[in-house]
Amino acid sequence: MLVDPAPSTMLYLLIVSLIWSFSFVIIKGNLTALDANLVAFLRLFLAWLVFLPFFRIGKLTRGLFWRLLCIGAVQFGLMYSAYISSFSYLPAYMLVLLTATTPLYVVFFDLLLARRNTPLFWGAALAGVLGAWLLQYQGDPLEFSWKGVFLLQLSNLAFAAGQIYYRKLALSSPHWDNRACFSVIYLGATLFTLIVSLCTGGWNDLPKITVKQWMLLGYLGIIASGLCFFMWNVGGTKVSAGSYALLNNLKIPLGVIVSLLFLGEQCNHILLAITLGIFMISVWLCEKSTANNSHRKPESCPKQKKMPA
Repeated sequence: MLVDPAPSTMLYLLIVSLIWSFSFVIIKGNLTALDANLVAFLRLFLAWLVFLPFFRIGKLTRGLFWRLLCIGAVQFGLMYSAYISSFSYLPAYMLVLLTATTPLYVVFFDLLLARRNTPLFWGAALAGVLGAWLLQYQGDPLEFSWKGVFLLQLSNLAFAAGQIYYRKLALSSPHWDNRACFSVIYLGATLFTLIVSLCTGGWNDLPKITVKQWMLLGYLGIIASGLCFFMWNVGGTKVSAGSYALLNNLKIPLGVIVSLLFLGEQCNHILLAITLGIFMISVWLCEKSTANNSHRKPESCPKQKKMPA
């Protein structure tokens, strides 16, 4: 399976980035009173319920089932737990700045799994990081703890590793069923966050959840997590690894635009325009490079033999 360089293939990633940018506005401050690990479990449990009808164990080999379970536990379970834990050690602006390193990890894992080193992809990832930092850094003193930095980078690593490993498996399988695979992925994520939430005692907050908060959790679980994570991973199989890496940070400038339009917040319009320009040019270069090399062989990994249910 080859990556299609047509612009329409980015539609999934663009839609998801836009939804995530609006999510910051929708949920801002409404769930902070609840245990964060409980929130993570509930949203991933709801995401799993959405894909439960597509659970088809007979379509998966035993090895692939466990791989998918691990992808869910790492990309979404570990990612959320480490991300949430970092809140106790880092100020808000540092969370944004340090989250922006994800594109570099995406290219790094692509290098490991695809066994290729593409300088253009590294350039695109670096452009995504610098563009996000241009928008978010306001000149405040950089105050942080190394434990918080470690936790947040662990979160970024987990999210990036899951994206690229899923992409690797999907591109090498001629009969890949995204929906069936995600029913297992969300099961892995749900089990991971269930264990963490039980260990942190977050379930004491369950009776305190209001109707409004349940509605927000429904949105997070069904839309922002369930459908969006699915579209994100599927969308990643349709673009180059360089574009995929860069678009991990597209939600940052889009979030600034949404805050500007709907919350009346201020921003540097010149920096915003520069950042969007950097993103557009970098994606165009990555996709053009992919199109020019479309004769290359598809990425490969050992094919899975179907095992009986």
